[in-house]
Amino acid sequence: MDQFSGSCPGRGKICVLPRRQRCLRVLDWRVQKGAGLPGKTSRQQRLTDMEAVPRKTTIRDVARAASVGIGTISRVLNSSSQVSRETRERVLKAIRHLGFRPNAQARRILKRRAEMVCFLLSNRDFLHPFHARILQGVESCASGLKQHVLFAALHYSPRTAPDRIDLPPVLQEHGLIDGLILAGTIYPNLLRRIASIHMPFVAFTNNVVGMDDDQQFDQVGFDDFNGTLQATRYLTGNGHRRIVFAGDISYPWLQRRFEGYRQAMREEKLRGVLITAQNSQGFVDFGQKTAERILSRQPRPTAVVSGNDEIAYGLWLSLRRHGMKVPHDISLVGFDDREEAALMDPPLTTVRVHKEAIGETCMKMLLERLHHPQMTFSQRILPTEFVIRGTVRHL
Repeated sequence: MDQFSGSCPGRGKICVLPRRQRCLRVLDWRVQKGAGLPGKTSRQQRLTDMEAVPRKTTIRDVARAASVGIGTISRVLNSSSQVSRETRERVLKAIRHLGFRPNAQARRILKRRAEMVCFLLSNRDFLHPFHARILQGVESCASGLKQHVLFAALHYSPRTAPDRIDLPPVLQEHGLIDGLILAGTIYPNLLRRIASIHMPFVAFTNNVVGMDDDQQFDQVGFDDFNGTLQATRYLTGNGHRRIVFAGDISYPWLQRRFEGYRQAMREEKLRGVLITAQNSQGFVDFGQKTAERILSRQPRPTAVVSGNDEIAYGLWLSLRRHGMKVPHDISLVGFDDREEAALMDPPLTTVRVHKEAIGETCMKMLLERLHHPQMTFSQRILPTEFVIRGTVRHL
């Protein structure tokens, strides 16, 4: 019979094929299903299948094609200046011709780098909004530079001996990460602990507490002093004379902000006044408690410079409960420009800290350190920005 009628493999309909095509079709279907070709053993079939899979080009193939050593390929891929122009062009031509693409592990071996850094948040909540934005800046910069960022958290006491601080495992395994970005509340014992493992690092230093003068390291921060200096000048420029500062100056960053406030007050020959509170449960509670003391002063202040936006928010809540209106009865200025500042009613006039820019600067400085290990330590202080919204009244 010269015709065959039946179901074709891989199709959902009936077809009619001549006998010769039918035999070839069935044979092709058997090979696809793994039945093998007639007369070949299973071992021979496996060898045939293996030969059909193209072998991936390796760095040795490129070296052989370009007549150079593997080390030269590495230097070309890392843009080293120790390779002649002629050799570089020959290697690049071989790479293009062979379609060579080193995988991630091979790139790390060639560069002798892990292409990964760790963002270590010290003594702060995981979802702390301020540091989350810094981390966002680190990750954004790292992504553009083909780097990876690993997050880790650490809680420790400032009284713990440096060698007793239990670092996250990723920092204790050699070669897993190239360097470290320190954020959160940082004490000198952690700085000594990191230095003891010879790990390159950059610290966000606004929140370093009790730093020793002899400790040298790369650091990035923002200008606390000039932030409140500018904010207080804005208040005096709007006619305010009875201005107080609300903040716990046992924190170094709030101490610097208080000094900026005092400088602006001295410029106008005004006396600075610090308002504090005892036994507060966080900055919002601190702000609520200081409101009582502010309202009890005679004559009553016309404006408050808050150590941060959380203190300003606590003040705002307490003032509302006392029937006081901001800014009609009292003007209010914050610091940080957290997302919640724009949601207050009225929106909070505050000092903006460019948090993502801090993260980007930390990442770039760390890469500079990795590429130039012998360079001198550097410090970069980023400017703040005064944001005028609706909580300051002109007198």
